[in-house]
Amino acid sequence: MISELDLLVRGGRLVTPDGIVEAELAVLEGRVVKIAPRIEEPSAVTLEADGRYVFPGIIDAHVHFNEPGRAEWEGLASGSAALGAGGGTMFFEMPLNSEPPVLDAAALREKRRLAEELSCVDFALWGGLTPLNLDKLAALRDAGAIGLKAFMSNSGIASFPHVDAKTLREGMKRAAKLGLLVAVHAEDDALAAKFTAVQKAKGKADAAAWLASRPVEVELEAIRTAIELAGETGCALHIVHVSSPEGVALVETARDQRIDVTAETCPHYLLLNDKDVAKIGAAAKCAPPIR
Repeated sequence: MISELDLLVRGGRLVTPDGIVEAELAVLEGRVVKIAPRIEEPSAVTLEADGRYVFPGIIDAHVHFNEPGRAEWEGLASGSAALGAGGGTMFFEMPLNSEPPVLDAAALREKRRLAEELSCVDFALWGGLTPLNLDKLAALRDAGAIGLKAFMSNSGIASFPHVDAKTLREGMKRAAKLGLLVAVHAEDDALAAKFTAVQKAKGKADAAAWLASRPVEVELEAIRTAIELAGETGCALHIVHVSSPEGVALVETARDQRIDVTAETCPHYLLLNDKDVAKIGAAAKCAPPIR
């Protein structure tokens, strides 16, 4: 018998794995202890959620909070506060935009120290996979990295170089033995460079040129390569920010073949298109591009 709850949420629409239900929710010592049409136990705090959706805390597995070194882009304090305000309770922070990037155990420990000091929500940390640190992946795992992030094209960060197929294969072999997931930014570097050179030769630098410099085949070729290597090495693979239905189809086909691959996308790929980018301008520039 519960003498008093810590929190009672009344009148909400609970989003559950089985669908949306109108029910009340009881919390005690940080755990949901009861869901029922009506809960009678007294509670220290009662939240009236009439007509609102009640979700579990959101976990964002792909954020860039850029500390140490580039907090002016967005830091752990402001980024985690924004996440919390939007219903997020945990983030997985990417390894490349801090300086130094998280390519060894020492860098991971320093980022963890800062996150423990500055973040207002729970967190986990990705380690990097680059040509520079293949011999440091085990130490990253032992220091607490939840997975490894690799770029198949230029990352834009000189200290975080992209991987070619040979490096990615070797990294995925080692990651598989370590039990680590590998996440990839899937754009083929050679194709991106080729199409970019064409646009530069034409003197083009507008939104249409950016899209033309990274047509969908740039993404698809990289996804194909990554999936092939996942099948070959047995490494769990995650494709970040897929921008095209064709990319999703490649992932679904691989999963049907029992290859351990998952994928994510972003709101801007779902809600915007190239016409919106032309109106919005540089603020809508991203890679892969909005199509």
